[in-house]
Amino acid sequence: MGELPMEKAWPSVSKVDETCWLSNDKTLHGTDIIGVVERGQCKRIYSVGQRPVQGNLEASLESMLLPEVRRSKAILQQVLRKLSEQKRANLLYATLKTIEEDGGIKLEDSNCTVGISTCARAKMWQQALKLLEVMPEMKLQPNVISYNATISACEKGGQWPQALKLLEAMREMKVQPNVISYSAAISACEKGGQWPQALKLFEAMRKGKVSLDVISYNATISACEKGRQWPQALKLLEAMPEMKLLPNVISYSAAISACEKGGQWPQALKLLEAMREMKVQPNVISYSAAISACEKEGQWPQALKLLEVMPEMKLQPNVISYNATISACEKGGQWRQALMLFEAMRKGKVALDVISCNATISSCEKGGQWPQALKLLEAMPEMKLQPNVISYSAAISACEKGGQWPQALKLLEAMREMKVQPNVISYDAAISACEKGGQWRQALKLFEAMRKGKVSLDVISYNAAISACEKGGHLRQALKLLEAMREAMRTAATSFNR
Repeated sequence: MGELPMEKAWPSVSKVDETCWLSNDKTLHGTDIIGVVERGQCKRIYSVGQRPVQGNLEASLESMLLPEVRRSKAILQQVLRKLSEQKRANLLYATLKTIEEDGGIKLEDSNCTVGISTCARAKMWQQALKLLEVMPEMKLQPNVISYNATISACEKGGQWPQALKLLEAMREMKVQPNVISYSAAISACEKGGQWPQALKLFEAMRKGKVSLDVISYNATISACEKGRQWPQALKLLEAMPEMKLLPNVISYSAAISACEKGGQWPQALKLLEAMREMKVQPNVISYSAAISACEKEGQWPQALKLLEVMPEMKLQPNVISYNATISACEKGGQWRQALMLFEAMRKGKVALDVISCNATISSCEKGGQWPQALKLLEAMPEMKLQPNVISYSAAISACEKGGQWPQALKLLEAMREMKVQPNVISYDAAISACEKGGQWRQALKLFEAMRKGKVSLDVISYNAAISACEKGGHLRQALKLLEAMREAMRTAATSFNR
C-alpha cells in the first residue's frame, strides 16, 4: 500500500466496563453492547462464564471471545455486525485486533471495512487508519470502499492532511477515487479551513471526469465560505444548474454565509430571494446568515424585517437569529428595539447566552441608557450567565457616557473580585469617566494601574489621562504624559518598520 501516516503499534482503546459482560451464572447482562443477541453460538461467546481483566480489553477478548470465534467465521460475522449496529467501535476494533494478532482465523476484506466504517462513525480516525494499514499484511487488498471509509474517519476527526495522503495513496495503489472519496477529502479540508486545497480537489474531480454531485459542490462552497471567499462561493453556486444539479438549502445557506463574511449583504438578500423563486425552503441557518450579513453592515431595518418574516415561514428564530438582530440594532443606535428583542427572547423561551446580554448592554451604552445597562449586567447571574470582559466594558462605557464615574470604578473593582481581567477598553472607559467627572487623581491611578498590570496603553488611554490632568489644572503632569505618548508612538513605529 502507498506510504501512509500510520503508527506501527495498534492504537489503544477504552477500558472495558465489567457490566458489559456476563457474570458466572451465565445470565445475559449489558445488552447495550451487543444488542439483543440471537440465541445459539453468538450468545455463547458472551456466556463463557469468565470475567474480563479489569482495564484490559484485549486480554478480556483473548480469554473470552477468541476460543469461540475460532470455531466459525459465521460467529465472527454475527459479532461484527451486531457491534457495528450498536456503534461499539472500541469493542469491534479490539475484536479485529485480537483476531489479527492471534492469526487463528483469516479476516476478510468485508470484516476490516465494517471495522473502518464503525471507527469512522465514532471519530476514531487513528484506529481506522490502523485497520487500513494491516490489510495488506493480512493479504487483503484495500478497495475504494475501505479507503473512502478511512478518509471519512479522518474528515470526522478533523485530520485533513491525513485525508489528502490517503487520496494520494489510492492513486499510487491504482485504486480509482470516486465522488465519495473526493467529497470526503474536500469536507476534511473545509473543516480544516483549507479552502485552496478544497478548490484543487474540486478541479481534480472535473479534470479526472469524476461525476460531481450536490455534496461535492456543497463541501467546496462551505470551504470557500470559511475562507471568506464569497466570489468563489457564488461562482460555484451559479455553476450547479449548468452541471444539471439543483442547489439545495445547504448550498444556498453556505453561499449566504460566505456573503455575510464578505460584508455582501445585498448579495445575501438576493440569494434568499432566489431560494424562494427556486422553491427551496430556507431554514433557520439561511435566515440567521442573512440577518448576520445585514448586521455587519449596519442594516438594522433589513435585519428586523428578516426576523419578523421567519415565523411566517414557519421557522422559529433561535439565539443566533436574535443575537444578530440585536447586534444590528446596537450598531444602528436602536436601543429600544434591542431591549424589545431581548424581552421577546425571554418570553419566547429562547435560551439567552452571554452574547445576547452583551449586545443588549452595548445597545444601551450607545443609547446613553446606563441604568438599563447596569440592570442587565446585574441580571446575568440570575440567568446563570457569567459576565465577561465585554459585558463589564460595555457597562463601564455606559456609565462613562452617563457621567457616572463612581459606578464605573465600582464595576472595575467588581471585575477583579469576579476574576475577570480588565482590558484596555475597560480601563479607557473608566479613565474617560473620571476625566468627564473632573477626577484627575482617579484617572492617573487607573493609568498607573494599566502600566503596572501590563495592559497595553493606547492613544485613548493617554488622551483621557492628559485631558483629566488638563481639566484639573495640572499642566505639568499633562505635558509629561504627552511626551510619554509621543515616545511610545515612536517606539511602536520603529518596531513596526523593522
